[in-house]
Amino acid sequence: MQENEWIALEDWDLAEAAGRGDEDAFAALTERHQSSVHRFIYRSVGEEETARDLTQEVFVRAWFALPKLSRKAKLTTWLFQIAVNICRDHAKSKATRQARITFSLVQESQDETVEERQLVHPDPAPDRALEQSEMARLLNVEIRRLPNELLEPFLLGAVEGHPHKEIAVMLGLSAKAVEVRVYRARKLLMERIGNSPIIRPE
Repeated sequence: MQENEWIALEDWDLAEAAGRGDEDAFAALTERHQSSVHRFIYRSVGEEETARDLTQEVFVRAWFALPKLSRKAKLTTWLFQIAVNICRDHAKSKATRQARITFSLVQESQDETVEERQLVHPDPAPDRALEQSEMARLLNVEIRRLPNELLEPFLLGAVEGHPHKEIAVMLGLSAKAVEVRVYRARKLLMERIGNSPIIRPE
């Protein structure tokens, strides 16, 4: 099958082909979702090299699990479940406990999401840009300080834009619990850094 034909297939068609051992199908699946998985992991761990390694681990685990995987509502939900668990395992490691790493919430990249673009005021004046830079730095620090029970729903929902029902499956929570935790994370961030122009209101 040609590369453009793989691109046209749905996620589960690719997953089922990959589960039968088709490496081209798996490569197409990885290419489709690697960016969003990496973005979530990077925001969770705050360090690029680590994020690349953990992202690779997500897809390695996925490759070995695909032959036994049954068709579900959305393959991305399953992939992010793997990513969440890998991030949790990483957070328990000695290296992570000893490190206090911040990360950049606002990426200057071509694949930035709609949510990211909404976080930054368009065409800021110099004084506005300076203000935003400082607020972004503070926001980065405070997001990393969120307890894990709030950090995961906030990144998946408020930043990555996954529906609460999907996040509920990823985290083993109810949709209402996800909604409450995203709200609590927003409220806590607002209390800590004030009415920042880079925190998108509800």
